[in-house]
Amino acid sequence: MRSKAVVVVVVALAGCIALALAQTGSPLSYARDVEPIFLAECGDCHGAEKPKKGLDLSAGKGHAALVGRPSQEVVDTLLVKTGDPAASYLWAKLQHTASEGKGMPRTIFGAKKLTLEQLDLIERWIRDGAQP
Repeated sequence: MRSKAVVVVVVALAGCIALALAQTGSPLSYARDVEPIFLAECGDCHGAEKPKKGLDLSAGKGHAALVGRPSQEVVDTLLVKTGDPAASYLWAKLQHTASEGKGMPRTIFGAKKLTLEQLDLIERWIRDGAQP
């Protein structure tokens, strides 16, 4: 239990650092800026052991699982369409506006929205080309 708490603290700290770096205008990358958010907020359901819907967002795997890949719920829509957040199914899921399925992330109590800072960073990452 203590090791899980340490992991949560480390991931949260990495997320804060990523947000700070992103605000400096440096190019966004999945590994440095977006992955810490997904590990902290989505890892419980989309981690390596039994990722829901087969979407593995565990360390080092999320970019390949998201960018240019079709959604399982809306197959003619990409999870992440580089350069176009509005056409990316992931973006609709994170905003809780998807026409199919439920908004993400979720908890046992229901929907949980990411912070505005996290959403802004993810939107910019997609818009700027969804770099690895």
